[in-house]
Amino acid sequence: MTEIKTIGLLGVGDMGAAVGRTLAEGGFRLVSDLAGRSAESRARAEKAGIEDVGSLDGVITAADALMSIMPPAFAESAAVDAAAAMTRTGKQPLYMDLNAISPITMAAIEKAVTGAGAKVLDGGIIGRSPDLATPRVYLSGPDAEAVAPVLGRPNMKVIALGPDIGQASTLKMLFASLTKGSWAMMAAVGMAAERYKLLPALLNELEGNNQHAYTGMQNWVGFLAADAHRFGPEMDEIAATLASAGVTPKFHEGAAWVYDVLKDTPLATETRATWDRSRPVQESLKVYLDTLDKRG
Repeated sequence: MTEIKTIGLLGVGDMGAAVGRTLAEGGFRLVSDLAGRSAESRARAEKAGIEDVGSLDGVITAADALMSIMPPAFAESAAVDAAAAMTRTGKQPLYMDLNAISPITMAAIEKAVTGAGAKVLDGGIIGRSPDLATPRVYLSGPDAEAVAPVLGRPNMKVIALGPDIGQASTLKMLFASLTKGSWAMMAAVGMAAERYKLLPALLNELEGNNQHAYTGMQNWVGFLAADAHRFGPEMDEIAATLASAGVTPKFHEGAAWVYDVLKDTPLATETRATWDRSRPVQESLKVYLDTLDKRG
């Protein structure tokens, strides 16, 4: 395996920039293509120590390895673009996909990238970003055992899961099916309770007899609109993962519907940084239900 000194980062959102920052602190050179990105993205990358090389071809040429960390809806097209850049430049860095995608999508990415002559690692990030906590980055594929210890950081555990492409992305899907899927159910039940004018009674019952659900309602439901644009496509990937196992995809098709409603609400303009944590969950649910009513 080629020694990894320079890592090309595809995606400089909150998670991508935070992963880039902790790797830069570990001595790696981080490069990305910030052409056309917003001033906010550029500032975030600069703060994280990520160098702008101006083009995707420049990233491919400079990098020993690539990390794709972006909303799941863009993961496959990003891999296809990277494969085309590899063909143009004649450089084939190791491609690590760390997105929330199904093993079906991961198989398509593997086909595109290996077709350009590069090696692939399947990955999945579980937990909050290294700026906030210590996430677990699972890797699977033939080189997972060799790469995992190279990339591990005090605030980012990198774990070799197994030798097969698809294992890491599937684990991520299974974990997210319970967390983000449950939050969507909470939002759906909350909207129904608001419709029936039973929300105060429901919250009171949960507080007294189901603290786990009550805490989830209070801590997560009001935030969901801010990430609904990412969580919705992730539910589609989870549905495909479960269907491929012969398990019904309908739970998470329903969750995708919930996030599709939430992304159209006024609260979707918030971010993780600007979310009003003092807003009662009742107010958020009223906004969600109002948006649903306006959709007809």
